[in-house]
Amino acid sequence: MDRLIPDGNPQVKLMQQGSPTKAPVEVRIIGDDLSELKRIGLKVKEIIQKAKGSTMVRSDFKEDYYGIDIDLKDEANRLGFTTTSIAQTVYTGFSGAPVSTMYEGNNPVDIVLRLDEKSRQNSDDLQNMYLSSPATGASIPLRQIADLKPQWQTGRIMHRNGVRTLTIQSETKDGALPSEIIKQIQPEIATLQLPAGYRIEYGGELENKKETFSQMVIALAISLVLIFFILLFQFRNLKESALVMASIPLSLFGALLGLIITHNNFGFTAFVGLISLSGIVVRNAIILVDYTNELLRKGMDIPTAATEAGKRRLRPIFLTAMAAAIGVLPMILSGSPMWSPLASVIAVGVVFSMVMALLVVPVLYVAMIKPADKKDSMLTSNEAHHVH
Repeated sequence: MDRLIPDGNPQVKLMQQGSPTKAPVEVRIIGDDLSELKRIGLKVKEIIQKAKGSTMVRSDFKEDYYGIDIDLKDEANRLGFTTTSIAQTVYTGFSGAPVSTMYEGNNPVDIVLRLDEKSRQNSDDLQNMYLSSPATGASIPLRQIADLKPQWQTGRIMHRNGVRTLTIQSETKDGALPSEIIKQIQPEIATLQLPAGYRIEYGGELENKKETFSQMVIALAISLVLIFFILLFQFRNLKESALVMASIPLSLFGALLGLIITHNNFGFTAFVGLISLSGIVVRNAIILVDYTNELLRKGMDIPTAATEAGKRRLRPIFLTAMAAAIGVLPMILSGSPMWSPLASVIAVGVVFSMVMALLVVPVLYVAMIKPADKKDSMLTSNEAHHVH
C-alpha cells in the first residue's frame, strides 16, 4: 500500500468492538484561533511521538496546502458581490456543481456543470473568470473586484460540538495498550501552558471505554436485579436467594484468570461474557440449594443435607459446566480478538465457579440457614410421615 499510494497514509485495522473510534489515542485541543491550535498541536504531537508504543501520529487538520486567497476589493461590495456568491461561482466553474444524475447500471453518476478544460488550467484562468454583477447584471472579471494572493491554507478545519477542535491521533504498536500511552503523555501534556479559552480533552479508546462501560455496567446491574427477583419468586426465601446471588462474585476471579491465561484484554466482548456468566453460574447454586431443601424435607438436619447435596450433585454440575466450557473452546482457539475474550471469560469462569460453588455454597447454607427458617418444611415432612 505504501508503494501504491506514495502520498497517502495507508492503515490496516482489526474490526473494532463497541463504539467505533478513529484512533485508539486521541488528544483534542479546543479553541478558536487556528495558528494557536496548530502551535499547541505541534507540542502535543512531539510528546506523543516520544511515548513508547505510539505509531502513525497525525493531526486531523491534515497537511497545510498552498492555495490562492481571494481578497475582495471595495468595488465588489458596490457591485453587489458577496463572499458567498463569488465562492459558489468559482466552485462551480472549477470544481463543478451537480445539475443532474445518470445511472450506469445501478451506480449513480453526477452530471456537473463547469468551465471547459482549457478555461480552468491555471491561476490566470481564475483571474480572468467573468462573474455577473447582482446589481448591474454586467459581466466583470474576477481580477477587477478581488486581489488573488498565493498563500498557505489550512488543510482541513475540524469542529466538535460547533467549536474548532484540532485532534492529534496515534495508533499503537503490537503489544502496547492505549491506556499505557495515555499514562505516559498525560503528565507532560498537563504542564503545557494554554492561553485563556483553550482546553485539552482525551478521546479515543479512553472516552469509548467510559461511554461503553457505563452502559454495560447498567446492563449488568439490571440483569443481576432480574436474576434476584426470579430467585426470590422461585424460593420465596430472602436468605436462599441471597445465598445463590453470592455465587456470582466467585465467578469474577475465574473470568479474570481466563483472560490472563489466554492473554486477552478486558474489552467490550469480555464484558458481554461477564454478563452472560452471571446468568450461567447461578445454576450451580440453584441445583445445590434446591437439592438441600429436598433432603431437609426427607428429615435430614441442615449440615448433613448441605454436605450430601454437594456430594450427590457433583456429577451433574461437573458435566453441565464442562459441556459449557468445552463448547466455547473453538472460539478461544480461533484467536479472534472479538470472540476469544468472550469465550475465555465464559469457559474458565464456569469451571472456576463450579469448584467454588461446590465448596462455598454448602458452607454458606449451613452458616446462613437456621432450623427456624426451615421449620415449616420440616413440619410438613413430619406430617406427611405420620399420614404415611
